[in-house]
Amino acid sequence: MELLYILTDALETGLIWSVLAIGVFISFRMLDFADLTVEGSIVLGTSITASVMLNNNIGFLNNYIFAIIFAVIGGALAGITTGLLNVKFKIPSILAGIISMTALYSINLMIMKGASLYIGDLPTIFNPLEMFFSNVLKIENIATVKFLTKFITTLLINGIIFLCLYWFFGTEFGMALRASGNNIQMAKAQGINTDKMIIVGLAISNGLIALTGALYVQSFRSSNMDIGRGTIVVGLASIILGEILFGKTTFKRWLIAVILGSIVFQLIIGIAIYLGFSANNLKLLQAILIAVVLANPVIKTWYKNSIKKRGEVNA
Repeated sequence: MELLYILTDALETGLIWSVLAIGVFISFRMLDFADLTVEGSIVLGTSITASVMLNNNIGFLNNYIFAIIFAVIGGALAGITTGLLNVKFKIPSILAGIISMTALYSINLMIMKGASLYIGDLPTIFNPLEMFFSNVLKIENIATVKFLTKFITTLLINGIIFLCLYWFFGTEFGMALRASGNNIQMAKAQGINTDKMIIVGLAISNGLIALTGALYVQSFRSSNMDIGRGTIVVGLASIILGEILFGKTTFKRWLIAVILGSIVFQLIIGIAIYLGFSANNLKLLQAILIAVVLANPVIKTWYKNSIKKRGEVNA
């Protein structure tokens, strides 16, 4: 039963974090931009969502749908800020991301008016489907209802994001954005406004990352400043695991690999906890995992060379 719980939890959380992985994928793979805004924009998504949902002074706008919309807009603005720092003020990508991330720390504290917020029993994006399973289909097992609700809802959201991005990156504008990341000098020679592409790409990336925060707070019903710590590692690990396990021969397969990589990553973390790995050391495990994955080509080369040398000695 515990292993079943680990699997279902990996599916639930993996599909939420896969949205973040797609966001990191756009900046890291599509734009070749080392964007550290991630750790601030995901918390921005949670803080805006929680604050909007709890704010009764804005009338009908305080529901969960508008909270998500406002969160995505906030994340996009954070990405635009990082892009402007990079392309207009010539600040290196890593430093531009660090500046935005640092500023977002204070901004998030101001939005939440503290280090955390709890939304209580307020309706969330998962409620309509939860009511359908409970009241219409008469499923009595609460755990089953919650799993089906979160799994199907996040799966649908991932599907919509996948279709939108697959279409977008197939357009002339999307191809220009990809070209800017692949070879910026060649893209400029072709007359592409690479500055514009970087800003738009980072807006999309951080908008998706803030969407992850919005889904997170509606799933776990709380927002706090610690959510953002290590998220860049989670995103990168999901991308690289997906690429190794499922391949990237086509753009469509690459996107699917990122989503599946996020689920596999959460499954590995769940199994580690099941085997007795301390929750306090999860960040260490994540760092080791991504280091091993990144070093995999070198490790394979060393292994092949050692086998070759042994064969030569034995001969």
